[in-house]
Amino acid sequence: MQWVRDGASKKEYEATIKPIVEQRCVACHNADAGGAIPDFTKFEEIAKRAESDQGATFASLTRVSHIHLFGISFIFMFVGIIFAFSTGVPLKPKCAAIVMPYIFLLLDITSWWLTKLNPHFALLVVIGGAGLGMAFVFMWIVSLYEMWVLPRKVGMDRRHSLHRS
Repeated sequence: MQWVRDGASKKEYEATIKPIVEQRCVACHNADAGGAIPDFTKFEEIAKRAESDQGATFASLTRVSHIHLFGISFIFMFVGIIFAFSTGVPLKPKCAAIVMPYIFLLLDITSWWLTKLNPHFALLVVIGGAGLGMAFVFMWIVSLYEMWVLPRKVGMDRRHSLHRS
């Protein structure tokens, strides 16, 4: 792994890696193995497999960040407007629930850029995405409950009270 992290040089391969590959890998990974298994008898094949994935480019991060920032913001704008009409949530938690998706969205997108610079920030991607999901589910369930379930319950309670009087 360190050889790969150091750039997978041919000089280091010849000195250190090649004996290990010949002893442990070439029995299966050879030219006679067929196309499904890579041939490790040639340095070029191993070098292809040793290329380290650098993740998304800055250009693609910029493009995807803009798409997510504006697209998801509009989704949460509409969900937030619907949720704002809910009556069963007190004002302060309601305001927090409407603002939280935007905070988590900024955390999520910022964490992509930070992770590009340092992989230790990858946990923030998970936290940002989980926060977005929880905020959406909370607002969605409360809104649907108050639109579809609560009117039926209130209607049933009124029907029962009319029959009792």
